Amino acid sequence: MPEKKPKKPISVTLDSDVLEGLQRLIHQGEASSISSVVNETLRHRLERRQQAERARAYIEENFLGGQELTEEELVEARGMLAANKARTAARRGSGASAA
Repeated sequence: MPEKKPKKPISVTLDSDVLEGLQRLIHQGEASSISSVVNETLRHRLERRQQAERARAYIEENFLGGQELTEEELVEARGMLAANKARTAARRGSGASAA
């Protein structure tokens, strides 16, 4: 079993609606504490960032022959991904309402 890393207390300021939502999650048994939700959410964000960095490195190495993507190309790619996500969400939304 991996050894747990020590935790460090910090102070954060949350919007009131976010805090209320977190408190509802805890009350409903979907989370053990605000700290656990914040920690899990931030961990997922960091993991997504690492995955994106690995994907970028893979593309640059295997498809671009080691040439780095320009900032302009990255902005365009982010826009394409956002549009794809929006289309997928819309399809899922329309499929859910038909059910």
